[in-house]
Amino acid sequence: MTAALAVQPRRGRFKNTGKLVFIAPAAIVFAIVILLPIVENLFYSFTDWTGFGSDFAFVGGQNFARLFADQQTIGAFWNTVEFTTFNAPLQIALGLLLAVTLKKPGKFISVLRTIIVMPIAISGVVLGFLGTVIFDPNSGILRAMSDAPGLGFLAQNWLGSSNLAMASVIAMNLWQWSGFTMLIFLAGLSTIPAELYEAARLDGAGAWAQFRTITWPLLAPAATINIVLTLIGGFKVFDIIYVLTQGGPGTATESIVMRVTSEGGFARFGYASAIDFALTVVILIVALMSLFFLRRREIDA
Repeated sequence: MTAALAVQPRRGRFKNTGKLVFIAPAAIVFAIVILLPIVENLFYSFTDWTGFGSDFAFVGGQNFARLFADQQTIGAFWNTVEFTTFNAPLQIALGLLLAVTLKKPGKFISVLRTIIVMPIAISGVVLGFLGTVIFDPNSGILRAMSDAPGLGFLAQNWLGSSNLAMASVIAMNLWQWSGFTMLIFLAGLSTIPAELYEAARLDGAGAWAQFRTITWPLLAPAATINIVLTLIGGFKVFDIIYVLTQGGPGTATESIVMRVTSEGGFARFGYASAIDFALTVVILIVALMSLFFLRRREIDA
């Protein structure tokens, strides 16, 4: 009896050691790729390092004080908030609509899914260049289409107007990422038992009633993933804006990540690090708050 009791703790220790062995590689990669750069970034945000050489001096919180007084940085932040505010719900709605529409199997449906998902494999830089071809006010695709009856409104200076440039950027971003959102929703739809819909139809529930009482509540986990990823992606947007508008006209579409790269490029790496760290904090707060409220919705559903 005593020997058996002595073996029990050893088995428990072996199980814990086995778990650590499996967790350790991922933890090490996470520490090197995520945590270490954040700590290093925070360190440099308290310095005046130019990004070149090894000479720098500590300046305390001067970079953060400058951040909150810099109107261009504040403007870039609000541009990013504007982009995220409009892009996130549109991307979620479009991805959900595509998923619900294309959830049935079939060769034609599979082809449509593939076409919709293809932009994910294309870099934002390439899509940005494609956007310049589409939106060019003189020889772009939209300009050519404006010659057709009833489409004259397409003859706009899409990227040169402060009122239209952000909408153009959002449209290109939706083209690239709505397919990804659709895939996550499709995965969620595949887990919903068909018997629930059959029972609802027998009870006389229409398509909207089935969506409201079955589809949307049971898609809560997929919606959580999509919403959080879309919000994070919105705050990190860079490449597609940089290629399409370079932040213009003026600074109308300049994102906060563009400010980071701009300040770093002008040898103000310490200040760029302060902006980047502040952005990291904002993204963390937004992600945690979203997860908190969305997880509660999952439980209620």
